[in-house]
Amino acid sequence: MIDSLFHLSLHQLRKTAPVVHCITNYVAMDLTANALLAMGARPIMSAAIAEMDELVQVSDALLINIGTLDDTLVQAAQIAGQAMSRLGKPFVLDPVGVQVSHYRLQAALTIINTCHPTVVKGNQSEMDVLLRQITQPTFVAVTTGKKDTIIAANRQEQLEGGSELMTQVTAMGCTAGAMIAAMAAIEPDPFLASCYAMRLMKEAGANAQTTVGLGTFRQRFIDYLSHV
Repeated sequence: MIDSLFHLSLHQLRKTAPVVHCITNYVAMDLTANALLAMGARPIMSAAIAEMDELVQVSDALLINIGTLDDTLVQAAQIAGQAMSRLGKPFVLDPVGVQVSHYRLQAALTIINTCHPTVVKGNQSEMDVLLRQITQPTFVAVTTGKKDTIIAANRQEQLEGGSELMTQVTAMGCTAGAMIAAMAAIEPDPFLASCYAMRLMKEAGANAQTTVGLGTFRQRFIDYLSHV
């Protein structure tokens, strides 16, 4: 079913052009915004508390990424996340670096417990630490790596492919979270939305594979998203 509906979902995303609000880290903003635009989504990049309520109203999906973390971002994330949940709109949490510090782990747990994200996406180290703190996850869990694993209730999907170069380009992992949010804006099943986004991520990485250099790889990654 995933294969048969994948391209239909991409077509629907371009046709709908969902607005994806990204509360994300400074390092990731450029690649994330360009990847969303290439997919056909419309990104908004803001962590300004004063406009959170208004941005929620015009957004179809939300990404919260705690890469460059501070108290203001946590406050903005809680306001936006709670409002999205209240309105029944999807949002993705990317718990960057939760294995590094207690501050990051507590921030991620606070967002999960108060906002109830639709999807939580992280690498193996991040998800191992986070899921040990949560006895009964109510969200779709996406663990990225050489093999991506998507788990929800009694469903599981594993995706292989991509490129080793993806681990050497800053913000690739962060961009994956935004791509999941974009898909979740048009696909009501967050498990399928996560599968579609991660498959697209793998395909774009594989098609961007080049021996020229990382800069060219990054550009070809975006090019693939714009033409698929």
